[in-house]
Amino acid sequence: MKIQNYLSAGVLISAIIFFAYDIISDLSVGSDSYSHIIIEIIVCLAITLILFQELKRVASLKDAVQIEKIKTARLSGELFKVMNKQFADWGLSPSEHEVALLLIKGMSMKEISDLRHVKEKTVRQQATQVYAKSGYTGRHELAAHFIEDLMLE
Repeated sequence: MKIQNYLSAGVLISAIIFFAYDIISDLSVGSDSYSHIIIEIIVCLAITLILFQELKRVASLKDAVQIEKIKTARLSGELFKVMNKQFADWGLSPSEHEVALLLIKGMSMKEISDLRHVKEKTVRQQATQVYAKSGYTGRHELAAHFIEDLMLE
C-alpha cells in the first residue's frame, strides 16, 4: 500500500531530477536557446508544484484513514455498550451474556464450549436460555437485533 501511495511522487521526483539535469547541462554547454531553457524551467517548476500537491494529498489521505479508524473503534465500543445494556435488560446471567456474545460472533457450540472449558450441552442450555429471555428463536435473529439498530442510526 505504501508503494502505491508514493509511486506517483517517485515518478515526479524522477522527472524533476531529469529536467534539473537537462537544464544544468543546457546552460553549461550553451547549445540551446534561452526560450528552450525557460520552458524547461517552467515545466520543472510545474512538476515540483504537482509533487508537493501529491504529497499533501497522500498526507491528507493518511489523516482521513486515521480518523475513520478512530470512528470505527468508537462505534465498536458503542455497539458493545448497547449489547451489554440489552443483555442486562433481558436479565442474562454472566454465563449467558458471554454465550450470547460468542453466538453473535458466529462461533459454533463446540467452539464456545472449548473456549469456555465447559461441556457443549451446557452451552446449548445457556443458548436456549438466551433465546428464551431475548424472545428470539436463534442466533441469526439475535444478531439481526443489533445489526438492525445500527442500520437505523
